[in-house]
Amino acid sequence: MVWGALALLLIAGGLLLRPADWKRYLSHRGLILLVLTGIALFATAYLISVVVSELLCQNREAAIQIALLRHQADEEAAGQRRKELLLILPAYNEEKNLPGLLKQLKEAGVGEMADLLVIDDGSADRTYEQAKLLGCGCIRAIFHLGYGSALQMGYQYAARKGYRYVIQMDSDGQHDPCNVEALYRALREPDADGRLPDIVLGSRFLPGGQSFPIPWVKLLAIRLFRLALQGMVGQRITDPTTGLQGLSARTIAFYAGYGNFDSQYPDANMLLQMLLRGFRVREIPAVMHGRRLGKSMHSGLRPLAYLFHMAFSMPAVYIRETLLRRGQDGGAQDL
Repeated sequence: MVWGALALLLIAGGLLLRPADWKRYLSHRGLILLVLTGIALFATAYLISVVVSELLCQNREAAIQIALLRHQADEEAAGQRRKELLLILPAYNEEKNLPGLLKQLKEAGVGEMADLLVIDDGSADRTYEQAKLLGCGCIRAIFHLGYGSALQMGYQYAARKGYRYVIQMDSDGQHDPCNVEALYRALREPDADGRLPDIVLGSRFLPGGQSFPIPWVKLLAIRLFRLALQGMVGQRITDPTTGLQGLSARTIAFYAGYGNFDSQYPDANMLLQMLLRGFRVREIPAVMHGRRLGKSMHSGLRPLAYLFHMAFSMPAVYIRETLLRRGQDGGAQDL
């Protein structure tokens, strides 16, 4: 609100200037004035988006609980058995890609090591029907919640059912099924100091990894977030925006908690939060392909909205975790 008031004052002052004054002020203080005004408006818009997101968060949480309850009834009727690993596949309008992916997962033997769970994020097509037809477990949101909320629905399910590990991968075919076994193995392999990782990231940029052409906006974001993470926590993460991740039970329990996970763009900001809280993050090479069918969630103007969100989210996370939590007991040791 303070930023908003400052922005209004700056704009009002600018409007009162005579045309002759603009030329003089633009050459000196006016340029600074315009920059400050832009920053103020940018920050105000971000604060408004945070408030709106918080208001919607309660509705999303209610929708998650409704979807989980509905799925629980279906499971009890089917009497399903469980493994220690859950593979989460968030999906939104993926009826064209899902059958091919599930077939590839079956051929790779993933069904022998993991339970598969599709999170249908309120799709307008037949994503849910395709998942059920192919014999895959599926939780269906009553309306479109967003990528982050769909993932958290899977985390809450995994936490309630007592899974030891979760692997999340996109349902559009970009993440090769061969990555599942590699992530699962890495989650159970201790580091040189004998400690197990809390989060294992599949990186397309490590030696042995495989990528596809990346839009310049996304590539710019990856490089900026890579530098930001290294500067803030001192750890180099080569692929901070990867959606291919393996999680330990400790991480699952934390992400399942209310308010602990970004409901829209959970990327480098979540990694920053977890690293600052003492969670152990490891990377392994990953094989990724370009999307074959359908529309990416990073199409159109969404990459700009994504950059806008992250530009403020990462500093906000850093301030919250380093300053506001100072003097409080927190982090991974609490779980």
